[in-house]
Amino acid sequence: MNANAGSAPSPASLVGTLTGDELGQVEAHGVDIIPAHARHSRPKDVFFVFLGSQMSFGIIVIGALPVVFGLGFWDSISAITVGLALGSIQFGLLAMFGAKTGTNGPVASGAHFGVKGRVIGTVMGVLVTLGFFALTVWTGGEAVVAAGARLFGWQSSPHLMFAGAALIGAVTAAAAVYGHSLIVATETFVSYAIGAVLIITTIVLAPGFHADYAGTGTYAAGTFWATWLLASSVSAALPISYTTILNDYTRYLPESTGTARATLAAGGGMFIGCWLALAFATYVTTLFKTADMPFVSGLIGLCPPWLVVILALVGIVGSQPQGSLCLYSGGLGMQSMVPRIGRVPLTLAQSVAGMALVWAGIYLADMTSVLVAFLTLIECAVSPWGTINVVGYFWLMRGRYQPYELLRVGDDANRGAYWYSNGWNRNAVFAWVSGTLAGLLFVQTDIFNGPLCSLTGGTNSAWLLGGIVGAVVYAALEKPRS
Repeated sequence: MNANAGSAPSPASLVGTLTGDELGQVEAHGVDIIPAHARHSRPKDVFFVFLGSQMSFGIIVIGALPVVFGLGFWDSISAITVGLALGSIQFGLLAMFGAKTGTNGPVASGAHFGVKGRVIGTVMGVLVTLGFFALTVWTGGEAVVAAGARLFGWQSSPHLMFAGAALIGAVTAAAAVYGHSLIVATETFVSYAIGAVLIITTIVLAPGFHADYAGTGTYAAGTFWATWLLASSVSAALPISYTTILNDYTRYLPESTGTARATLAAGGGMFIGCWLALAFATYVTTLFKTADMPFVSGLIGLCPPWLVVILALVGIVGSQPQGSLCLYSGGLGMQSMVPRIGRVPLTLAQSVAGMALVWAGIYLADMTSVLVAFLTLIECAVSPWGTINVVGYFWLMRGRYQPYELLRVGDDANRGAYWYSNGWNRNAVFAWVSGTLAGLLFVQTDIFNGPLCSLTGGTNSAWLLGGIVGAVVYAALEKPRS
């Protein structure tokens, strides 16, 4: 049996055959190991990738939730800050995983889960990025339609909504096809441009803002602290959901990059980007007549016409980096499962699937609650996957890997360094299943409630429990490698 059957091409076939990752050219690399001479990224590139990717309405709208839950302005800000800090720390700890292995997170996870067990991270990554892409394109299209209604009296319709979403989807797919360098460049530009727009909008709306806004008086989780924890947990889950995406970009860092620099760049970019986006939405939502008003249309209604034009551009320009980030990651994930098909066609296939999801949401049913519930559920699986890799990196492997062994899928007679038992590390898989099930027991969504969700008082912190259980079980079953 071929030792590389069903896996990426052999290491020898990759050396000297790839043209690199130059801006303006379609990226040649897929899930192969990035060679040392192509590691041209710096920590600040990673910082701006995860700062800029938050500057889309698909992310911004999440900041409205604490106010919708009934919290006041400062209570919402404190919940967002604490939650994002916790989630960003876990997210940032895996930054060097990509630099040490030279590949994306799901493939690198084969060092801990086994070369076949990496499919767990791959499937989760594809599903998460598909959901976020749909939300991003959807809300971007909504911004265009709302601006058209405000400026030109357009009658909102499903056809118009999908046309706006399709325009954004096409721009997003084009950038994702070009790949890493273009995405990094656009993320940096958007970090400054959209950040400036959010500041300008904040200043324009300032006369109507009251920092002493105390909330609706009705708490979504029944009591103040339970609702505060709910808002904090929702905020923390945002960085956690990016865990499978992180190493798409840190794999281009030189292996000699300092762990502290990489961790601060990734975690800091994620925290600052999310905080600016979510705090802005919290600020704006306190100005609405009713807290549960649709965020994008509500924001458009508050702004003068000249600013509405700019916000419509934000709907398009801001959606591209976030959407491209998702499509690019999904394409890499699919390539790790179907290595004989290139990254580009698989990225395009991911975009078609995402647009089909948007179409279904617009024409068939309101899919917003379904998508939010889906992402909440998938986070129960992503969190333990992430903590298991953190334990594996820092405690078991101590940052030492054999990258090209991650591409070997052999058999019992031709096993590689990460073959374990028939390609699966049963300890890691058991720990992941344990963490995921622990989270699902306590999860609470509009679609599915775990049998023990009442014990957490509606705080929706199931992802946290799942991550802790996964890490503890994995650490108990494994032993550090010498």
